[in-house]
Formats: sequence, C-alpha cells, structure tokens
Amino acid sequence: MKQWLSKIGLVVLIISLEYASVEISFVCATLLFIVFFSSKISSKALLVVALLFVLVIIGAVKVISPEMDYYYYIKDLIYFLRPILVLSATYFMVKRLKSKTAFFSTLVFMGGVYAFMHLATMLMYVTNFSTSIEKIRSAFGRYNHVETIAVVLLICIKDLPIKKRKNILSYSILISVLSLSFLLYFSRTMIVVSFLMIIAYYGYLKLNKKGALGLVAGLILGSFFVAFLSVYQPAEKDGGMVDSFLFKIKNSFSESFNAGDVNINKLDRRELWKHWRAYEASVVLEENNEDSVWFFGQGFGSTIDIGFEAKLNNEYTQYLSLTHNGLAYVYFKTGIIGLLIYILLIFYMYSFYYTTYNNRLQKSYNYLLVACGFYIIITSFTVTGIFKPYDMAILLIGGIFALKQLEDIENRDTRNTGNT
Repeated sequence: MKQWLSKIGLVVLIISLEYASVEISFVCATLLFIVFFSSKISSKALLVVALLFVLVIIGAVKVISPEMDYYYYIKDLIYFLRPILVLSATYFMVKRLKSKTAFFSTLVFMGGVYAFMHLATMLMYVTNFSTSIEKIRSAFGRYNHVETIAVVLLICIKDLPIKKRKNILSYSILISVLSLSFLLYFSRTMIVVSFLMIIAYYGYLKLNKKGALGLVAGLILGSFFVAFLSVYQPAEKDGGMVDSFLFKIKNSFSESFNAGDVNINKLDRRELWKHWRAYEASVVLEENNEDSVWFFGQGFGSTIDIGFEAKLNNEYTQYLSLTHNGLAYVYFKTGIIGLLIYILLIFYMYSFYYTTYNNRLQKSYNYLLVACGFYIIITSFTVTGIFKPYDMAILLIGGIFALKQLEDIENRDTRNTGNT
C-alpha cells in the first residue's frame, strides 16, 4: 500500500509541475512533503537543500516598509521555497520505493502519457493543421519537460523494465511516440537540454580524454552548423516549418545575450521581442547598479521597470518581478552572494563526475546528477532555471539522491552480512 501511495504521490507531483502553475506545484509539494516527511535525509541532499535555503534567507531578509508590495514578496518567497519542497518531497517518496527503477519508470510512463495526449490532440485537429511553427506551438503546446526527461531516461537507463526483451514491442511504440511528440514541440530548449544531458550521462563532458574527444567533435559539428546559418538566411515569416525553426535557432544567442540597440522611448519594440531575455537581464544589471545592491540584491518583493507597458500573460504591465534569465533573476533578488551560491549548486552537480562508485548503478546515478547540472545551466539562460514552475531537474535530483542513499545502505548491509 505504501508503495502505491508513493507512486501516486510522484504522479501528482509530476502533473502539478507540468501544469506550470507555481501555486499549484507549491501546494502539492508542501502537502506531499508533510505526508511523506522523514527525519532521515542524506548529507548530499541536505547540502543542496541548505544552499537553496540560504538563497531564501538572503532574499527574505528585507527591510519592511509601507511601500513594499507584499503580493510580490510572497510570490518570490514561494518561487524560492518551491524547489526545496519539490526536492525534499521527491526524496522522501522515492526512499519508500522498493524497486530501484520505479522512480525512473514513473517518469517514463508519465512522459509517454503526455506524448500520446499531445499526438492525439494534433490528430483530432489535423484538418486545421498549419505549416507555421508558431501556430502549431500556440495550438498544441510549446514544451513538455516530462517528455524531455522521459526521452533522456529511455536512452540512458539500461535497467528500465520497459527495455526488457519481452517488452520490445511496447518499448518500440513508446520511444516512437515520445520521439515524434518531442520533435513536434519545436522547442530549442528541450532539444539542447536532452542532447547535453545524454552526452553528459555518457561522459563526453568530463574533463578527460573522452571529454576532449567529445569537445572536439562538438566544436567541429557546431562550427559547420554556425557557418551554415551565417550563410543561410531563414525566413522569419511564411517560410515554412524548417525556415521558422532555423530562424529561432539563429536568433537564440541574440535573444539571450544581446539586448540590441532599441530605443524604447520611440516605442520601437518590434526588434525588442527578438532580444527580450537579454533586455530583461540588462535592466536588472542597471537597477542593481543604480541602487548599489550588488552583494545581496534587491530582495523579495522587488520589481524591475522595463520602461514601458508590455502585454505579458494577457496583462499590460511595466514592472516585472520575474525574468526569463534565471541567473539574472537570482542576481536581482539575492545579489552576487546568491548568484555564487546558485553557480556553486551547478558545480556541485558536476562534481559527481569525480565521485567514487562501487558499481554500475552508483555510476549511473552520479552521471545523471551531472546531466541535471547541464539541464539547470541551459534553463537558467532561457526559462528561469530551477525556479520555473515546470522545471524537472530539481525533482530528478531529489529522486536520484534517494536512490543513492538506498544503494549505499544496501551496500553497507551486504558488507556487514559478508563479515558475519
């Protein structure tokens, strides 16, 4: 019974994350944290929780004033607390599972469910199908990070029950449906995240000979692709699926890192949307510099003034409490100290490349944690990193730490039995 409760809890948490509502996922994670709470937690998981909690303390310690917008303060508090609750709740639930593959199988199963739903919806409205990528994404969904993780796990984890010989037909159908659905989101973030997670898992991003080989191969392929895009000019509009997708890829760098030369006073904003993430980050840097809050940021409840009213989430607003760039968001709320802690968290994930292991399972868990680090890096530049409501990295990290703890306990028990 406890096994099923844990699995149901995981499914509920995954659904709440994919629903992409920070309030719903916060409430679900809080309830699951309370229901499955255990006083025992591994030192590795506790370290991540501690790092995240320091961010909460830095952002929350702000001078109370009559001008403070308490709505935004509570909103920021929820955004920063939520990853802690998601990680902890996942850890407690996975620790109760007897099967070592149940956690990964649940993620793959949910990814398959979402993929079937995605393709079924597209088939239902096939008569209204458009060749415009933007219209397809608007109608059928722009992303699904559960599917992203499911694809990665299917490729990387060898011991999944679905990959056994007797399930070859089910596996073939599942991987085909997932792959097709995955590609039809036309999501740059999903593609880059899955690619980096897979090559990280197989050791091609480690600082050794194998990593050097992967780096050289990546640089060669990347150079050819960049050279192609520098010569080829994909049509921004009415260029078909391929051109539209290539244009999005070509614009990725300037969108995230180059704010462009846009005069907002003249209301010239057509070019600004192509550089929106970079523009938000540049405003954060300017405001933190003006207020001289480099070390600890502006704290929870603060907003940035983008200089004009923009329609975001169907509402017109000039003040934003959240930015697309996760690194800018952390710097805005918690300053350089918070940003260093966030980067330290990523390096901590990468350090598992060099953590000793006694068997293939331990190596698999370590390399998956490294892969999660690269997941966080990419999403931190595009969708607010671990603070985004649908982020799956922190859930995966919590589950892996629980599996590592169970594996360590089992190994100790085996050694003790052997010595008796």
